Amino acid sequence: MTSLTADGVLNARFQPTRFREGYDQEEVDDFLDTITSILRSHESGERIDASAAVNLCRNARFQPTKFREGYDQHQVDDFLAQLEQGFLALAGRTAEAPAGTAGAAPVSGRTVPTFDVGTTGPGHRPGEYPTTRKLPAIALGLVVAAAVGIVALMVWMFAM
Repeated sequence: MTSLTADGVLNARFQPTRFREGYDQEEVDDFLDTITSILRSHESGERIDASAAVNLCRNARFQPTKFREGYDQHQVDDFLAQLEQGFLALAGRTAEAPAGTAGAAPVSGRTVPTFDVGTTGPGHRPGEYPTTRKLPAIALGLVVAAAVGIVALMVWMFAM
């Protein structure tokens, strides 16, 4: 995304996921609708609070999906980073702290908590809980093993 526009956000597309963890599509779409309305206001000449929009992007959390369709987490996170940079440019600043660092960053004379790895709730970003990345593969393996067992049992029952 080269420039921050409402149409650019509205037309954002993410790869769907099914058998690996993704982000809830409805939550991501609702968030992007909010960002789109903020940008439409800005494009119509209204004054927006770009610092609040930066914090909105930084603090966005979505429920992870497992075994149902979701959006690719890395693509959504990359897009959120682009949105954050775009809003920082609108505010006339550069990034105060990279994502994943603990502490606080000054924003317009006040302190705003930055993204702290491993301390958020269930709507986490990739990398916060590294062990959860293996769970979908393990669960899929268990489902396949159970399906094979059921088929084998059915074949045995019908052979009798």
